[in-house]
Amino acid sequence: MIYQQIGPVEIMGDEDSRVPFSTSLVITGKEYSTVIDCGAGYKTFAYMQQAHHVKNIYLTHHHIDHMWGAQLFPEAEKFINPYDFSKISNINEIAKSEGIYAVYEEPEIEEWMREQQKRSFGDLIVNPRTLDVSKTFAYGEIIDMSGVEVVFIHAPGHTEGFCTPYIVEHGILHVGDIDLTTFGPYYGDADSDIDHFIESAKKTLEVDAKYFVTSHHKGTFLRDEYEKELHRYLAVIERREKKIKAAIRKGCPPKELANQEIFYYKKQTEQFPTRKKNEKLSIAKHLQRLIRHGEPLTAYYEEFVHMNGMNEKYINYRSENSVEGQFLREKA
Repeated sequence: MIYQQIGPVEIMGDEDSRVPFSTSLVITGKEYSTVIDCGAGYKTFAYMQQAHHVKNIYLTHHHIDHMWGAQLFPEAEKFINPYDFSKISNINEIAKSEGIYAVYEEPEIEEWMREQQKRSFGDLIVNPRTLDVSKTFAYGEIIDMSGVEVVFIHAPGHTEGFCTPYIVEHGILHVGDIDLTTFGPYYGDADSDIDHFIESAKKTLEVDAKYFVTSHHKGTFLRDEYEKELHRYLAVIERREKKIKAAIRKGCPPKELANQEIFYYKKQTEQFPTRKKNEKLSIAKHLQRLIRHGEPLTAYYEEFVHMNGMNEKYINYRSENSVEGQFLREKA
């Protein structure tokens, strides 16, 4: 288990916070504790339940590996960013934002819906996949968490609502899924955006933080090492794009582009079918980006979408019911 303590902040995660787990931060106050992200794992949750009175849980975004453990704290009040407020409680909105509707046909969508009702983490069935979150938090405002000041910085790209909590007094920036893994940035959802990801990642360096905490098995970095690793991490995006352009130049037909192992090896997509969804959607995002940057690939992109059975309407998702800017808005 990852464990680190900086002042009143405990940084924890089972199995080095490898997916399906993620790092949780616990801020200890005099009377109660506050948790930021809740996907750390059973050992961590058991420790929290024994050692802490968890009153509030704040979620950086709606992905299941960051929120599945929140159901184990039924008395805690849950908060999420304004973009994800309408998603996390609605399985159809989750499916749209994660690109299920963009890639799957109706029978596959129905099967995915059924699978979500039996998602398991060890012995725990995550049912339902959704979570009742009663309030949102505002980006850029100081929030008192167990007597500690925290600011959520909007950092879209990974998802449209993704944010990086900054624990000001202790110089901790939870960069979360800007995770510095060798896989590289993940933007395989309909509400992901490559250019926004790059911009948000670079902006983390503008924060006056000493510690940069990632969500998945890379742990905590000091500033100099973080900056070095961040440049390496973002370079993966350009390498992927070069592979796509090279494949197209060599005559790869649009239908076969998703089989060129741009993101995942064949055995990985065979083992986890949703990774094929991620592959197709991520490539579509790259093709859109190349077109925006002046590459004459519109016809190729349109054929890629058609030949891979994708639904153009759902490739890019933006929340219709965002409550951005309203602090602690009560659910109606």
